[in-house]
Amino acid sequence: MLNPKDREYLEMVIANNELLNSDIVPLDDGDAYSSDYSGGSTKISDRGYPLRWGRIIHRVTKSVGFDEVSDDCVIATVTRTIDGILKIAAPYQLSTRMRHSLISKPFTENSIRKAQFLRVASTKDLSRNWKLNGISHVNGGTKEANVSISEFMLRSQNGETVSLKSPEDNPWPFGANGTRHLATVTGNSDLEVKVKLQTSEVEPNTVVLRSGFRGKWGLRSLLPLKLENRIGDHYIHTYENTVRPLTRPGVFHAVVEAISRETLCDMEAPVLTKFWGIPYTVQ
Repeated sequence: MLNPKDREYLEMVIANNELLNSDIVPLDDGDAYSSDYSGGSTKISDRGYPLRWGRIIHRVTKSVGFDEVSDDCVIATVTRTIDGILKIAAPYQLSTRMRHSLISKPFTENSIRKAQFLRVASTKDLSRNWKLNGISHVNGGTKEANVSISEFMLRSQNGETVSLKSPEDNPWPFGANGTRHLATVTGNSDLEVKVKLQTSEVEPNTVVLRSGFRGKWGLRSLLPLKLENRIGDHYIHTYENTVRPLTRPGVFHAVVEAISRETLCDMEAPVLTKFWGIPYTVQ
């Protein structure tokens, strides 16, 4: 069984691993800003989208649980609880003048990922005893959501492709060094992004791709709806766009976030989201 010193060491490795600690950064907009929607102004409850919106994270709390699969294998589940507000600048008509109201909606989300540790020795030096062998994808969102992500694909200009259909398909896609299994892009190059969502709602959701690094607010790019298929009482919506990642070298997360239409277009509706994250490295 894990002794207190082993637990303390594994928690220290998790706290200092760049890949395990970069998933929250892209999710903070810092303030409401342009929604990238160019279809004109609409009332908040009508068809359309708000002029500006943004997520502001107020608090992140982390918990780590350990599952001792065997004497030589431990899986850590890292759960971050994210509390904040969603700001929406909602246009409405009053006589012949356009005015705006600022709506603030509280939200609580969880971002969950796992890390696999293998015991490779039994010495007094804890750093020699444990190896961080694998890191999972990011899987998160609000407790309730009316949309699920079916596929998330990234393709770089050199043809390198990363496709994710479920965070459980390949539970340990990233090796201990945090880079050898990551999609690699060069500075000032583009990424093709495609996301498929399954929903019971005919109306499209707002889907954005996020990236960012510490010391700078997250960057987001709108993914327009490109294709709609109906299967029984569900819809498969496909969103695509070409985006340019950050030019700063390092390890980042491409986080695709689906936000329900009601979240942004209904003053009374709660915040409902779902997000997946795929790490990539910029050279």
